[in-house]
Amino acid sequence: MNTTPIISSMTAVVLVITAGLSIAPAAGDGDPPKPTQGGISRQRFKSISNAEAWSYLPIAEHGSGQTLPNWALVFARSLPRTTASMLENDRLYRMGSSIGPVLSGKMRLVAAIANRCEYAKAYAEADLRRAGVDDAEIKALEGLPPGASAPEESAALEFARKMTLDTDTVADADVVYLISAYGDKKFLAMVLLVAHANFQDRLLLATDVPIEPGGPPPPLDVRFVKGKKPFIVARRIPPANPLLPPIPERIDDPEWNSVKIDDLHRSLEKQKSKPGRVRVPSWDEVLKTVPPGYPIPKKPIRTNLGLVRMGYQPELAFAWSSCMEAFGDEAKLDRVFEGSLFWIMTRTIHCFY
Repeated sequence: MNTTPIISSMTAVVLVITAGLSIAPAAGDGDPPKPTQGGISRQRFKSISNAEAWSYLPIAEHGSGQTLPNWALVFARSLPRTTASMLENDRLYRMGSSIGPVLSGKMRLVAAIANRCEYAKAYAEADLRRAGVDDAEIKALEGLPPGASAPEESAALEFARKMTLDTDTVADADVVYLISAYGDKKFLAMVLLVAHANFQDRLLLATDVPIEPGGPPPPLDVRFVKGKKPFIVARRIPPANPLLPPIPERIDDPEWNSVKIDDLHRSLEKQKSKPGRVRVPSWDEVLKTVPPGYPIPKKPIRTNLGLVRMGYQPELAFAWSSCMEAFGDEAKLDRVFEGSLFWIMTRTIHCFY
């Protein structure tokens, strides 16, 4: 399995999620953000209070009323179910899932540095300190290649950097080494972790929320009850004077136009014939991995990507699917617009999937 589809899927979804926001710009009701000396004003979207955010979120089994991260205060009113799912995903990835909080934090930090996302960088550093990593070791992660205490960790961090900056340069040999060092399940956890880190970084960079005054809090230990509360979604009001670039009269793409249809078909057939980097489990094997308390899918999964995610990391797969289902229900975006964004992003990072 090529790891690029997971990255491209999450990256494309970022544009779709931010397009679904109904929050008015922070500069004023219906007014465009005011430019500053450095460009656009820092707070691009209005935040609501912690109490108001909780009033929109689903009922929590436990953990309600905790201080939410600033990004949740931006999304909760417009996309409450999606925000709840993103909070649960945030907890899973920050706690480290099956690779542990130290390696998880280091890989997230490498991605944040590569993306120049100060918010995510501060969070990863805070999580690493809570896990017992000292400042000298954290500082070493800012180098190229990132500093590591062991060869296998160094390979994992370089994998995180490549997947963030040059996804299609990840080689078969890179994956073979990581699987030999960590095993299939942990390798898939790394793929999903880096994909989620890039997904989250792009949300943070697009909304440009400030770091909390008291510094990054630990992951919220909160669980939401599914379908136990009606959700009131704010009406989406476009700004009166949007800062939009002029619409081009013609879109010229020499690189794409140079690809002949026969060459495209040959490339697709070549990709289909390539052996995967990890074994694709059968549907019967996947059924055995469903954690207790999780719903068993009513229909067999037919995509190799779905089988791999569910077969090796079912908890992470369920959490991400829940987030995407919630967003689809809440945003109700135009399918052509959504598909166009997805196509642009996947093509930009050379993802065949």
